[in-house]
Amino acid sequence: MARQFSPTQFFRRVPNEMLARYFQGKHDVLRDIAFDKLREAEVEPIFQSFTELPSEQQAIIEAEFQDIDAMACQGGVTALTDEAGFHDNKEFPEAISKIEGFHGKVMWAFLEHPSYWASATLFLHSDNISDSLWKKRNDLPHLPPHVEEEDTERLAQTISHYFHSKEGRGRNCKVEVFRRHEKEYFFAYPEDFAQSGVEWVRNALSTRARHPAFEIIFVYTQSEGSLDIYAPRNTKCVPDLQQIFADTILKYDELDEFAGDKRIYALDALADRDFTFQYPVDSGIKAVEVRRLRLTLKTGKKRRVTVEADTTYNQKAVYDLLEEIKPPPFHVTQAEITVTFAPTPGTRSRTRSFKISYPNWCALRHDGRDIIIRKMLADSGIEPMAPEMKEDDSAE
Repeated sequence: MARQFSPTQFFRRVPNEMLARYFQGKHDVLRDIAFDKLREAEVEPIFQSFTELPSEQQAIIEAEFQDIDAMACQGGVTALTDEAGFHDNKEFPEAISKIEGFHGKVMWAFLEHPSYWASATLFLHSDNISDSLWKKRNDLPHLPPHVEEEDTERLAQTISHYFHSKEGRGRNCKVEVFRRHEKEYFFAYPEDFAQSGVEWVRNALSTRARHPAFEIIFVYTQSEGSLDIYAPRNTKCVPDLQQIFADTILKYDELDEFAGDKRIYALDALADRDFTFQYPVDSGIKAVEVRRLRLTLKTGKKRRVTVEADTTYNQKAVYDLLEEIKPPPFHVTQAEITVTFAPTPGTRSRTRSFKISYPNWCALRHDGRDIIIRKMLADSGIEPMAPEMKEDDSAE
């Protein structure tokens, strides 16, 4: 849940040294404050001087503070580190790790590496979108994406023409493209219908018309031949947007209607108490536990048994219970797994619990430690695959 922004809380979380660099170095204001003489979290003089700034300047600074505040989390630091990796900045991870607190880390990155900011904020925004809001197809022909300026401009113009001719909006459109984790992210901003709102202009309340942009995100993974589209309130347009993307970015004009994701998880192996998850020693993973299994019986329809046990003192508690109840033949159609990561200097041990469900749903995201867990699952043979042609029975 997004936290409510408060200038005083923000000032308490950012080290004084960083606040001095921001105010005095970047904006040349608050010169009368000796930040090095203030105690950390002694924010009253800073807040007082901040409120005395001209309203236009205060608004600009407050907007930047809210962006920094939103990025001050593990996901924000990960997004910044990913962008530094794209720029081959090998010193960045160690440098940011030495700064205490997420607000300090993010403010430092904002000041030291402003060129990373736009892409990192968009990555974090994309990471925070629920999986259920993405529309995915994974039958594209693994073609390399064309990301030159003329290609993204053509994508923007085609999206603009599509919405303008179909709905009367989208007169203008801007597309920005970034690369991360072998994926291409295209953020498109077509012009929406005009809106009016009440806002303060200096000391007067005024009604102003504006032309906001709506958002469409494309994420293409060449190695998987997959395209994810986020188009809130425009889901009926997704098949057309897939075709537009294929035409303009992949130069592929033979895209058929998507028949659906046919891949399935084969989860039966998780019912074996000797099953071992595979991960390298340097992955940071300390332990993996199966905490819950949903069994769909092979006989009858929609007959399920859920096996769940406390694994606090017995990592095999689920399997002990399974042996005790001796269920009839079954398929595993859902599993809940907890992964524990070893502590690192200055941090505590972290755990991540998630579910995997038949046919192909997984609660893991595509960033941070979830990427490590996804690799562990793939290395352990737990990943969606095309079903075999012949099966003696089927799971529900």
